[in-house]
Amino acid sequence: MATIRDVAQLAGVSTATVSHVLNNTRAVSDGSRDRVLAAMEQLNYRPNAVARSLRVSETLTLGLIVPDVEIPFFARVARCIEAAANEIGYNVILCNSGWSLNQELLYLDNLLARRVDGLICISLSMTSEHVAPMLKRHTPVVWFEQNRSGSRFDSVVIDNFKGAYEATAHLIAQGHRRIGCILGLAHSQLTVDRLAGYRQALEDNELPFDEDLLCSGDYTPPTGLAGAYRLLNLPEPPSAIFAYNDMMALGAMQAITERGLRVPEHIAVIGFDGIALTEHTCPPLSTVEQPIPEMSRLAISMLLDRINDRAPIESRTVVVEPRLICRASTIGYTADAEDRSLNSSTEASLV
Repeated sequence: MATIRDVAQLAGVSTATVSHVLNNTRAVSDGSRDRVLAAMEQLNYRPNAVARSLRVSETLTLGLIVPDVEIPFFARVARCIEAAANEIGYNVILCNSGWSLNQELLYLDNLLARRVDGLICISLSMTSEHVAPMLKRHTPVVWFEQNRSGSRFDSVVIDNFKGAYEATAHLIAQGHRRIGCILGLAHSQLTVDRLAGYRQALEDNELPFDEDLLCSGDYTPPTGLAGAYRLLNLPEPPSAIFAYNDMMALGAMQAITERGLRVPEHIAVIGFDGIALTEHTCPPLSTVEQPIPEMSRLAISMLLDRINDRAPIESRTVVVEPRLICRASTIGYTADAEDRSLNSSTEASLV
């Protein structure tokens, strides 16, 4: 492997000159710079990234902690953040926590040891205190999709209240009066905000709030399936289901189909996130889309501002607007009880 001394010898310059070309730390004449670059190419010289990071306190590497890359939403976030980082010359270390706080903290220690220049974090469990060591290293952090009350770090979030409100209002506009809701994890601010939006839409349309229409979920299809079964077994089942993410909505659609019912003729379903798969379900799933590419670029931009000391001292929160996408899973329902009546075989399957 070629060394900086080999490059200097071939270019006919000092090792200091080669270092200045590599790190852009001092003006070098065009002739000397050209000879250094030509020698690097001829020798296939690659700077030692670890050694460089020790010299200039920069690794051009960012950390990204996500709960579960098997969930399409998080997989797309990872892809979009990596693309946005690559555009400005940064690499990304992806850490998949499996929803485990202990694993997140292990990853945090690992990223600190690797001297990453910044961290983007999607976590329902970590607090500002957990990532406080980043402050001691002057390493910026951006919370993605959620923020933390009183946090000293920047955040990029979707307007969860508005998204849930619009999803619920859309179902009400379609004639629904009993709307089931499959929630996310209980200790999440995301769940709190979306539940508030759901309740406000009911209140604004003079509909009662019924806790029996709420089910817990963990953002996976099995909990959507279980939640929908519980709602279908109520003495007065809902005519629509709002799931807090698309994957649980898919599980709900499976339960409805297994009961011999049809979406949306008997029960309408809407999800949240806007993953690509929702366009190809049968019927296509209505959803509230999160603009992941835009949010990813914002997160990277906020990190870069902090890395380059261009940001204000105070933490910043950027709230991004969601987009309601209405598809066949909610369009076509009729409030006419006769149109929604079940035949005897379907009624038997409900027992």
